[in-house]
Amino acid sequence: MKNSFFLILLSIFISLPFFAKSPDRQYGDSGWKIDSTRFDVRFPAMKEWAKAGVEGGIPSKNAVRIVKRIAPTDNLQLAIDNIAKTPAVLLLAEGEYVISNMIRLRSGIILRGVNKNTVILSIKVRGQHQHFSNTAHQSALLLENVVGVGIENLTIKYTDAPFDPNDRDSFSAAWTEDVYHKREMRDTTLVVEHINMIKAKNCWVQDCNLLWSGTDPIRISASEHITCRRNLIDRCYNKADFGMGYYNITNSSYVLICNETIKRIRHFAIQNGSKYNVVINNYLEVDINFHNGDAGFNLIENNRVRIPTWHSWGPISVGDSRQHQPPGKGNVLLNNSFQDKSAKILYSEKDRVYFMTTDWTSKRVINSDIYLKKSLYPIH
Repeated sequence: MKNSFFLILLSIFISLPFFAKSPDRQYGDSGWKIDSTRFDVRFPAMKEWAKAGVEGGIPSKNAVRIVKRIAPTDNLQLAIDNIAKTPAVLLLAEGEYVISNMIRLRSGIILRGVNKNTVILSIKVRGQHQHFSNTAHQSALLLENVVGVGIENLTIKYTDAPFDPNDRDSFSAAWTEDVYHKREMRDTTLVVEHINMIKAKNCWVQDCNLLWSGTDPIRISASEHITCRRNLIDRCYNKADFGMGYYNITNSSYVLICNETIKRIRHFAIQNGSKYNVVINNYLEVDINFHNGDAGFNLIENNRVRIPTWHSWGPISVGDSRQHQPPGKGNVLLNNSFQDKSAKILYSEKDRVYFMTTDWTSKRVINSDIYLKKSLYPIH
């Protein structure tokens, strides 16, 4: 266990130089402005990409007052419900907070730990997959119809199973069918998302560890102006067929995903009408997947993707033509470093613009003749 944790830290350290920006100013901060001088008529979506993320940026640490401090012995849901004046920070002391029932976040509440490694939300919620039972999936933290909610500086980990998720520690382990294509049958009640956003706006997750999720570590649906940054996402129990184990952006717009480390889940998925989302400066050991009928015009820039030999997809993937819709038009890839499981580099020529295909062909990515020596994310 100690060796595994060391390897996680080492992989983050190695990947940092690729995407790190100035430590005192990072994407998603307040203070960034749209730089209209960088707009390019060939890419009209730049005007929309510039709007991605929380509007006005995530509030700085001291911008919102701490109104309540709680300890693991306190009732987290009650503490959230009792904060009448928002925006407000609910500060969590060190320790393990056992979550046996779904926690519903309220507008304006920022849930912040004092230390992301020692403030642990220990998830013991139970849920079954709706395809195999009459019950709906479950969530640990629900952000539904809320505005201005933040989750910061803590660890969320599923802890109610006596066994590890089925995956591999070694990057070069052999592929086997069971990891991604057979259901988790040791316990079928672990189908629980860590964070579920539904019709949320101007919400964010930053500086968190999202570990061993029951299924999706993050699900962002029918939402807009969301920022997720500097989080470690690693492992999930349910990542087999039937839509489990996604970092899931569905039917959502103006989502900013930056400086994330994402490992040992099924897909990073953009799908179902999602549009004008920006995925920039991330490190992934899973595929970026235009999974099912996104609405196009999503930007994938300056990401590093390394696919383990035991993963079932290439660095850039699409859904299955027998059951999914193809990608939308105008999805752009720029200055990424994509490596498949054979260590082959794909779609990674510096400054060259690539586009996702919009129909079911063997060629998933189109090489354009356009070269850019600038970012398509036009902020300064």
